[in-house]
Amino acid sequence: MSLTKSIAKNTLFHAAGKFIGAFIGLVIVGLITRYLGTAGYGYYTTIFAYLYFFSVIGDLGLYLISVNELGRTDVDQKKFFGNIWTMRFFSGAILLFLACLIIWFFPYVAAIKFGALIIAFSMLFLMTDQITVSLLQQKLDVKSAAWGEIVCKIIVLAGTLLTVKYDLGFYSLLVSVTLGSAAIFFINLKAARKFLSFHFNFDKEIWRQILKKSWPIATYMIFSMLYFKADTIILSLYHSQSIVGLYGAPYRLLEALIAFPAIFMGLVSPHLSRAWSENNLADFKRIFQKAFDALSLFVWPLFFGSVVLAGPIMNLIAGSAFAASAPILRILMFATGVIFLAHLTTFSVVAVGRQKQMMKFYIFAAACAVTLYFLLIPRFSYWGAAGVTVGVELFILLASYLMVKKTVHFKINWRIFFLSLLSAAIMAAVLSLTNFGLFANVLSGVLIYGLMLYLLGVWKKDLLSGL
Repeated sequence: MSLTKSIAKNTLFHAAGKFIGAFIGLVIVGLITRYLGTAGYGYYTTIFAYLYFFSVIGDLGLYLISVNELGRTDVDQKKFFGNIWTMRFFSGAILLFLACLIIWFFPYVAAIKFGALIIAFSMLFLMTDQITVSLLQQKLDVKSAAWGEIVCKIIVLAGTLLTVKYDLGFYSLLVSVTLGSAAIFFINLKAARKFLSFHFNFDKEIWRQILKKSWPIATYMIFSMLYFKADTIILSLYHSQSIVGLYGAPYRLLEALIAFPAIFMGLVSPHLSRAWSENNLADFKRIFQKAFDALSLFVWPLFFGSVVLAGPIMNLIAGSAFAASAPILRILMFATGVIFLAHLTTFSVVAVGRQKQMMKFYIFAAACAVTLYFLLIPRFSYWGAAGVTVGVELFILLASYLMVKKTVHFKINWRIFFLSLLSAAIMAAVLSLTNFGLFANVLSGVLIYGLMLYLLGVWKKDLLSGL
């Protein structure tokens, strides 16, 4: 099977799992928001945002290193993977243990503090599972990951339904999430061991080599985490949990959506890395361009569709109590589109080995973001948080793109990017004149967008050939 077909097939499998999982996840969010209300959902959002800080620190940049190193032909995969998997497990365990201790010094209610103790286990399962999935991605066999995603969401959905029906309370929801995370962890672990019979491994030399490569990535991930999640934490310190809940509901949609470019780049990145390591610039440029075209096709309808349908979307997902979240969703969907494209450029930075040079931009972005969050959030609440998020994501996209361009010396063909923009804008204009209901409008939007791509000569059989 060709590389294009293999990537397309596995992206489809994994994306299908993520799509079904995301759909179930949105049903879960709808149940939780209606059950907890804005304040209760604020508690829920604060717990996950707080623990996200520590999970990113515990990541150590190991996922990107795993994705890229497994794509090299000169790596002893069994020895390498056993060690990096071990590193991820213990780094996560240590950091999450510290998180559970430190949270008692924060001015949060007891429900948030005890809730963090439960979700810490969920985070550890997911952190370790991410490394496991990197092996499945490298082997271009992610069916188990797709099934695991679905099983995980079904377990969480079942637990949520029982909680709502029998009024089991806030902690029951958190236990359901943890059980779902455990399920996906063990499903993917079993699948990965069909390729490599890895186990806990403590080879000091391999650890040293991995850390030498990963510390720049870990550093920029920590700083990127500061501008990605600090907004929610700072919002929780200055405003009520109801405000946090109103911000957290559309932000949850953003987090669900950005899983898709991560899946896509997890499959594409090893081939970018291989092309660069073999000094095959023609292949690198072709793969980069095709990946850019593919992401562009999704970015614009996502943004323009959200601009028109934000109100009905939030009403469907979270209920009428979250109607004030609709304008926030419009802003965050623009940030989502930027993040889609930034996945390509930031993964490419790692593929060409320029993560150290990129670090200064992440430090600058984090410093500016945190400063602006403290200046704007106390006064402008979630508007300040959303605005800064967009600005910082744009900066990272531009900086990482220029870094790759300077290294590889290529020019992007913007044809599909702008034709996709035009098609999505026309789609949005038509949708703004209709009132068929959310589902009918979404279906109409897909048909209009697809038709415009065809009429403008974008939708061709060989659109992504050469990837």
